[in-house]
Amino acid sequence: MPVLVEVDRALKELTIEEKVKLLSGKDNWSTYPIERLNIPSLTATDGPHGARGTSFFNGPLGALLPSATAMGATFDTKLMRSVGNMLAVEAIEKGCQILLAPTVCLQRSPLIGRGFEAFGEDPILSGMIASEYIKGVQEKGVATSIKHYAAHDQSYMSPEDDLQVAERTLREVHLLPFQLAVKHANPWSFMTSYHRINGVHTSENEWLNTEVLREEWGWNGLLMSDWGGVYSTAEAVNAGMDLEMPGPARWRGDLLHLALLSRKVKKSMIDKRVRNLVNLVNRVRPALEYQVPDDEAGNTPEKRALCREVSRSSVVLLKNEDKVLPLDPSAQQTYGLIGPGVIYPAVSGGGSADLRPYYVQRPLDAIQDIVGKERVKMAVGCYSHIFTPPLSECVTVPGTNEEGYRLSWFGEDPEANTKAEPLHSVTTTQATMYFADSHPAGVPEVYWLRVKTTYKAPKTATMLVGLCVMGKGRLYIDGKEVVDLWSSHPQKTLQTPMFNQASMELTTDLVAKEGQTYEISVLMKNESMSTNVAGPYVGTPCIGGVRLGCCEKIDPAAAVDEAIELAKSVDVPIIIAGLNADYETEAVDRHDLELPPGINDLIWRVTQANPKTIIVNQSGCPVTMPWANQVSTLVHAWFGGQETGNAIADVLFGRYNPSGRLSVTFPRRLEDTPSFLSFGKGVRQMYYGEGVFIGHRYYEKLGNDPLFYFGTGLSYTTFEYSNLRVPEIVDLGDDGEQTFKVAVDVTNTGDRDGYEIVQLYVSDVECDTIRPRKELKGFVKVWVPKGKKMKAEISLDKYAVSYWDEEEEIWLAEKGSFKAIISRSANPKDEVLQREFELGRDLYWRGV
Repeated sequence: MPVLVEVDRALKELTIEEKVKLLSGKDNWSTYPIERLNIPSLTATDGPHGARGTSFFNGPLGALLPSATAMGATFDTKLMRSVGNMLAVEAIEKGCQILLAPTVCLQRSPLIGRGFEAFGEDPILSGMIASEYIKGVQEKGVATSIKHYAAHDQSYMSPEDDLQVAERTLREVHLLPFQLAVKHANPWSFMTSYHRINGVHTSENEWLNTEVLREEWGWNGLLMSDWGGVYSTAEAVNAGMDLEMPGPARWRGDLLHLALLSRKVKKSMIDKRVRNLVNLVNRVRPALEYQVPDDEAGNTPEKRALCREVSRSSVVLLKNEDKVLPLDPSAQQTYGLIGPGVIYPAVSGGGSADLRPYYVQRPLDAIQDIVGKERVKMAVGCYSHIFTPPLSECVTVPGTNEEGYRLSWFGEDPEANTKAEPLHSVTTTQATMYFADSHPAGVPEVYWLRVKTTYKAPKTATMLVGLCVMGKGRLYIDGKEVVDLWSSHPQKTLQTPMFNQASMELTTDLVAKEGQTYEISVLMKNESMSTNVAGPYVGTPCIGGVRLGCCEKIDPAAAVDEAIELAKSVDVPIIIAGLNADYETEAVDRHDLELPPGINDLIWRVTQANPKTIIVNQSGCPVTMPWANQVSTLVHAWFGGQETGNAIADVLFGRYNPSGRLSVTFPRRLEDTPSFLSFGKGVRQMYYGEGVFIGHRYYEKLGNDPLFYFGTGLSYTTFEYSNLRVPEIVDLGDDGEQTFKVAVDVTNTGDRDGYEIVQLYVSDVECDTIRPRKELKGFVKVWVPKGKKMKAEISLDKYAVSYWDEEEEIWLAEKGSFKAIISRSANPKDEVLQREFELGRDLYWRGV
């Protein structure tokens, strides 16, 4: 059995210096140990879709799951428990005990840059999916840090934002996923968000962190800051903030000693904060001591299978009007794979959620594996990237057969002193080299970095080679300077890599001959080019980073023409396109919902050339689709993780009967979204004027149909519902803890086995308060063989019939009539069965 720390004894024996030290990070990812009292250092890792470990640069490989919006689209809580189990093992393998996940904030606007990291727009879906995810992680002894508490739904420079939100809106929408997670899974840690809520930063918000979270909900875990998300000493400690991250401390350390000396913080408050840290140490002790068996570590078949199952379970069939799908691999048809996603699939959004996957399965390879290479032709049609795709293929470390790059750090300019010796050298396969947590020992604060690789051209073509840097940099090909980011940086017009801290990309042409090798090198100095105090990095030095990209240079008009001719020449064209990590990324928000330039035109023209064209869109959050009414076959495949290609192929060729449902509403246009007038950086105060009407609730209330409602998704078979059973009178009991069950029969009336997502909505018939037309209150994924009938049963509780009473400032389950509604989506036209029930008496309640 693990030896636990005796918390009360430790509090007596710890010196005040040790206690203060425990309340901030030791470094970017770890806490301080107090070895004499058996208090070890704890290590955290990102993130929601895979455990990256403790380094953005040259970290270990890991299993990359689909985006959280894809996980939400599975509506599969059982699958999320398995996801949590796998992530815990991955974290332990990398020496970590805290997984900085899941993200449960809702997509108030589809523009949020890191919206792909959250499960969906609905608080019940988000809270219930998160609860099983958390249980899966924590039952293996690894802590989760559920985030970002609360209402983190704008990414760019969020510390300056002040969200003006009514308490009812917070309670019913933005706090509810966290509340459900506390009730059902008890996350061992919470992470605060960056912004203010109603004038107070969340890290020092006593109402949020103490009154609601700890006292009302009864939660007893560790509250940590987001990285750099603390802006005070005494205020944050007194409000309930246990751990400032990352380290070393900016607001604690000497400043906290001064706060103690001046009695702005009491010693008893320090003890409360330390107690929560030591309690977490005890909770994760199994992860500290567990060794993952060799047969469970690394790139195992079980991990690959789970990533594939999550990815294909998330794929949403939106249109199949001509029954083109599923494709028959035995039919002697030819296929034209068109679009950038065929060879550059979207596997993840950018920022904390990204990692180095064990592999990426491309759709081109997956489809060729099914039908053979001879029946598949390919044309890119157009590109969808902002920055040239990372140069990670056809490169070798100079003088070796090893794949990748050699990096050498210098303490002086190696061009000025050609005899300068490197202070540190390493190789990498990463084309994006971000050094936020990777400063080599023995290298001075300001350094020069030389990056070198040998590029072997895969074909005779003009290649576009691109460079982004954090700092100052030059790009050389065969010793000739071809890109200058040393003298100046181009003005930023779009988001950039490395958390929006890198320069815009500059490119150069390389006229390459197949099989010929070229030396590509970069010299970078980590000296900031920014003079803007509000910029992403201030002063000298900056963190430092290099990103090298490369792709074939195409003529846009000729590429589209080639795609059209291919579409005409094959039986089935398949376009795979959409967004990627260039567009959806942490630290910056999107400005519109448009697909990348050229994609819409490509889809229009290819579908006109061949009406059997299948469209596969990849994005973590919604995009507009002006051609949606003109295409007959449309699939949404999210950011699919390392198994993207196999998942898409599984669905297209009927190996998996699609069961995914949209976890977010797709609007027709940006102007139709609930927060259109109040999302963005025009003002410091952001008013949540839409109230509780976010996502599908807003469109229903206005009677303004979006492009695709939340919950939408088709199958290759058909299902019929019957025999809805709901209690006529519901009594929640004196303590409000009684539950009641809703059951419905689901019959598979088609010719294929398949899963059906049963969605249960509740409508408050008699409430005087303005409420949504209906709200999702339960869901279940059921397997129904063809010709069979299965019973789907959903358990409901006080959450299904309660709203926040603004007069009494408490939850109220109000006596009166309600409707239980079974619907295929949130679309009122998809409602299939409903039955009224009565709540016999009022129930006022607090807590969870």
